[in-house]
Amino acid sequence: LEAGGAGNTPAIRTPALYGQLQDSPVDWGDRTLPQPQLGGRRIYMPQGRVLGGSSAINYMIYIRGDRSDYDAWQAAGNPGWSYADVLPYFIRAERNLSFADAWHGVDGPLTVSSHPPGHPLVERYFAAAMERGIPFNPDFNGASLAGCGPLQATIGHGARCCAARAYLDPARERPNLTVLTHGHVTRLRFRGQRAVGVDYVRNGQAERAEASQEVILSAGALRSPQLLMLSGIGPAHELEPLGIRVRLDLPGVGKNLQDHLHTRVRCAITEPLTFPPLPDADRSAVERAYQTHGAGPLASNFLEAGAFLRSRPEETVPDLQHFFLMVLAPDYPEAGPPTRHGVTLTAYICRPASRGEIRLASADPLDRPRIDPRYLSEPQDLRRAIAGVRWNPDLLYA
Repeated sequence: LEAGGAGNTPAIRTPALYGQLQDSPVDWGDRTLPQPQLGGRRIYMPQGRVLGGSSAINYMIYIRGDRSDYDAWQAAGNPGWSYADVLPYFIRAERNLSFADAWHGVDGPLTVSSHPPGHPLVERYFAAAMERGIPFNPDFNGASLAGCGPLQATIGHGARCCAARAYLDPARERPNLTVLTHGHVTRLRFRGQRAVGVDYVRNGQAERAEASQEVILSAGALRSPQLLMLSGIGPAHELEPLGIRVRLDLPGVGKNLQDHLHTRVRCAITEPLTFPPLPDADRSAVERAYQTHGAGPLASNFLEAGAFLRSRPEETVPDLQHFFLMVLAPDYPEAGPPTRHGVTLTAYICRPASRGEIRLASADPLDRPRIDPRYLSEPQDLRRAIAGVRWNPDLLYA
């Protein structure tokens, strides 16, 4: 059951057009509650509302994270989540078009590839980073995460490879699979303490789906807890005032929300090296090349390089993730495609200490959840964000 549509559109398939997907019919278009540490702003949070979920609208960067993340999850009491345990599944998932070694697979359903080398902006980024003492890393998903290097992407032969394309499309003909789009799940159905199905709304009609074996709730970090709470599973003191019957008082539902806040530095350039501001004639030639060969700027997500850095020397693993975007990204409240050539350098906090929550706005399942990440509520996150910002001008003017 998918709340959105099938999503078989050029904007989803074409890597360079992901900017058209945000705040569109294939996106829930969520906003946070006003964030006190960010001047009261409500921050946009893209979430896919289409087959493939957020993998159908994201930036397609393929990053697994540091091995210490997984080892820490196992040490916290989660058997089977060490890096050694999960690596075989990453390898099994991949159809990597660029790497075939101890860290990568070549026969999996998810296509992963490298961008063609040699773009002048990417080469200048690498040169600036190495001049500032950042070592070159040819594969962030290999032996080590630290350094600067090329970014791989879930792109194959010029097209986005989302979860729907990788996993769902090959299974379409199976007799035990029925795919329903525009089916907005509203709550779980129970028999005693066992989930036996879901209620959903489709084309304005209330319907239900019964399960003979199990119900898998896979609605993302925001709407999975929303559905649990609508179904009576969550903090009783929050559900009861809304008139929701409590089936299980589970205080952790909706809590411990973590999000990776990013900051960015933008710089205009004088050379015509980026795609969006090109004259119409040049853009038409690029479009023809893509339609004919699946290559050229439209086959790129414009995020071809990045770096993993430490905000201070005593950090044991990189705690900052940097991306080099070959577009002069619009700044809020600007809108529309860029009109000038330029680049954008972003810095993300890898492991935010700030913790937020998801709460219900009401018992109406069609209401949006109340999203409160509490960005920068922990001082160490602000310190890391500042460190990330300081790295970027240093690279720009290297």
